[in-house]
Amino acid sequence: MNEKILKQLGFTKELNRISCGHCPICNNKIFKDEFRDLLSIKEFEISGLCQKCQDKIFGAN
Repeated sequence: MNEKILKQLGFTKELNRISCGHCPICNNKIFKDEFRDLLSIKEFEISGLCQKCQDKIFGAN
C-alpha cells in the first residue's frame, strides 16, 4: 500500500483507520481469526478490509 499516494488522493481517514487496526470502510476492529482463507488474509494485507467488507465487494464464496 502506497500511503503517500493514498494521502494525496484524500484517503487520510481510511489510512488512519487501518493504522488503528480497523477496516477502512466499516471502521470495525480487525481480528485476524475472522478471515476464512489465505486469499482473504492477502487481500487484508493489501487493502486493510475486514472479511465482511471483502464479502460485500467481491462476493462470499
